Amino acid sequence: MNRGQLILGVSCAIALTLTGCASSGKVRVSSAKRCAAHGGTYDAAAKSCSYQAKTMSAAQSCQAEGGYYDIGTDYCEVGN
Repeated sequence: MNRGQLILGVSCAIALTLTGCASSGKVRVSSAKRCAAHGGTYDAAAKSCSYQAKTMSAAQSCQAEGGYYDIGTDYCEVGN
């Protein structure tokens, strides 16, 4: 095995390990926070969200929930 193949193998092993770690966690977001992120008002007693319809970009919605929006992949990352 030459040095290039060894480096490639180690790089692939590290990438697979990191991918597994990144996708293993769960994200819990309170109903009140999700409601507020979408412009609503949360009623804890009724456990309901009241809101007026308005257009919000994916980035705005994500950021309102404390996340990071990646425009290239169109994903919102929320968590640690």
